[in-house]
Amino acid sequence: MFRWHDATAPEPREGGDGDPLCSRQKTMTPKYLRVLRELSARIDTMNPGDPLPSEEELSREFGTSPMTTRRALTILLDAKRIVGIRGKGTFVAQQPMVRSLSLKSFSESMKSVGRTAHSQILELSMSPADAEVAAELEVDEGAQTYLIRRLRFGDDLPIAVDRTRLPAERFPGLLGKDLTGSLYATLSEQYGVAIERATSSVRAVAIGSDEAELLHLPEGTPCLAVRARAQDSEGRMIESTLSLYRGDMYELHVDHIR
Repeated sequence: MFRWHDATAPEPREGGDGDPLCSRQKTMTPKYLRVLRELSARIDTMNPGDPLPSEEELSREFGTSPMTTRRALTILLDAKRIVGIRGKGTFVAQQPMVRSLSLKSFSESMKSVGRTAHSQILELSMSPADAEVAAELEVDEGAQTYLIRRLRFGDDLPIAVDRTRLPAERFPGLLGKDLTGSLYATLSEQYGVAIERATSSVRAVAIGSDEAELLHLPEGTPCLAVRARAQDSEGRMIESTLSLYRGDMYELHVDHIR
């Protein structure tokens, strides 16, 4: 419908907070978006690891329902701006660490992003290879193999859980070595075996209760499962590792060259 415009009529005011137009615009903005914007701006001024108020405290602060506050927090979680640690609270997230699918060890990858790598030994054992392990390591079924399970840290942050198998015949006495550092460095320096080639496969998984507790994540959190098999210069299989990386802190980088 066409309306005549009276040139003598005063222009509508942009107005301040008390202006009806401004009030209407505020009313039209969904409450969760207002919470999201204000929290996002606050996070920009904070440091990684700084705690956020609880959902209940934020709801009181913004005058919103817990459901509205939770919606804003969920968006920030999905965007990796914040991270929730079970039993501890919600914190400003670290920037994701990027690792190339290359022959770099975990220790080398952590060093490249300015972190210090170390490991907590979860399990060390030697046992005969079943059919599946024998196929992975290309050894005879029943051959003795090592199992090394470790929790991997970048500084003091748990990053991944590794489950590594190696042929025991090639590395006598390995379980008696210090395995809290780089396994690749130990194999090279103490056994003269260097990794020359590796193949990896990556898939998304929902983390189970055991690994969730180790990585300080809620059960069911999406993580990256990377299976890698490494060979020496003669093409002999050296090790097979299944690594579970926390999805909120880790990105994998792949170069494609034609």
